[in-house]
Amino acid sequence: MVLIDTHCHLVTDDFDYDRQEVISRMIAKGVSRAVVICCDEDESRLGARLRDENPGFRLACGIHPQDLEYDCTSERLARFRDAVERYKADMIGEIGLDYYSHPHTKEAQKRFFKAQLDLASELGLPVDIHSRKAAADTYETLKRYDLRGIIHSYSGSVEMARLYVKLGYYISFGASMMFPGSRKPAQVIADIPLERLFIETDAPYQSPVRDHRHEPADIVDIYEAICEIRGIGMEELALRLEKNWDELFGC
Repeated sequence: MVLIDTHCHLVTDDFDYDRQEVISRMIAKGVSRAVVICCDEDESRLGARLRDENPGFRLACGIHPQDLEYDCTSERLARFRDAVERYKADMIGEIGLDYYSHPHTKEAQKRFFKAQLDLASELGLPVDIHSRKAAADTYETLKRYDLRGIIHSYSGSVEMARLYVKLGYYISFGASMMFPGSRKPAQVIADIPLERLFIETDAPYQSPVRDHRHEPADIVDIYEAICEIRGIGMEELALRLEKNWDELFGC
């Protein structure tokens, strides 16, 4: 049985001292497919090497909306394009809008979001979308493009999820659905078609356990939680998500 983590940051320095052990643990749990999110050139270089060493991995390169404090120049976009092409990215991401933590860079975020969507459209690549307190602008931007991709770590409404699904996007859920008091994700998971569902850890972030560094191997718990919500078995869910993966990446 193949398990999938559609969003993990294996290239961050959180994993520098034991990265290979982390990968070995995820493989031992059956998590043999993963999207490795890279947010700068050094991460992209390392992510490309991890993909070469692990055939089930895919490389996502993007400029995160939280990373526009000091450099939002056209030269940065040119360097980003160069990295996407040099490392042969499989996906553009994590990109999008974050008005929660960085409302002061809103205009730069919009400009960089559109530029990266333009590149994804030009190269025919799927996208991985970050949207926080920016649902309306995210949706209005995406509907202008004919792209496929994932809405990462979804925490919005059922109604907005349905709109993304109509655009052809997959909705991905992480361990935040397991946080105390978290109700909306379960409502969305129960509502959307399995054909539009993905699961992620966002490792090392969003751990549901205090003082525990999140790892891709932890995704087994998220699979089990979603199986309970949908009333299906682990194998049925795993096979459906494997098919979703193949459709997204054209396998």
